[in-house]
Amino acid sequence: MREQANQVDVNFTKRIAEMEDAKTKLEENLTKVVKQVKDQEKNVEDLQQAIRDKEDPMKVAQTRLHNRTYRPGVELCRDPSQYHLVGEVNEISQSIDALKQKLNDAQNSLKDLQDNRMGLEKEISVKKNSIFIDRDKCLTVRNRFPSRTKMQGYQ
Repeated sequence: MREQANQVDVNFTKRIAEMEDAKTKLEENLTKVVKQVKDQEKNVEDLQQAIRDKEDPMKVAQTRLHNRTYRPGVELCRDPSQYHLVGEVNEISQSIDALKQKLNDAQNSLKDLQDNRMGLEKEISVKKNSIFIDRDKCLTVRNRFPSRTKMQGYQ
């Protein structure tokens, strides 16, 4: 019985060491994910600012185009200035659309990173709880196993 008890103690110790190693690796991974989340949040913020920065030039170009199109007493004509204004509005519009697409992709990536972070935090919590149960609950009870002399009936 003593050999079996010793073998179980060795296996418990090995399992605790493996759990601590796994928990350490998860914590390192969590640190990397938290940094990636922080970087992605900064990226989202920068994209939102870039979109806001494009809105004013868009308004100016649209206002110029509108004023040129609806001039009272002047005939509507298609000249290089008109084509340039239309091209400018289209270019800014395409730029804003591209930024919005990048923003959408960045927000989806951020959501995935946050989900990954939550999963890692839950997994770390499970590992901590398992280590607590194995080390503090099970091993302390196992250390109370009777000694060899007591098992042989000499005490």
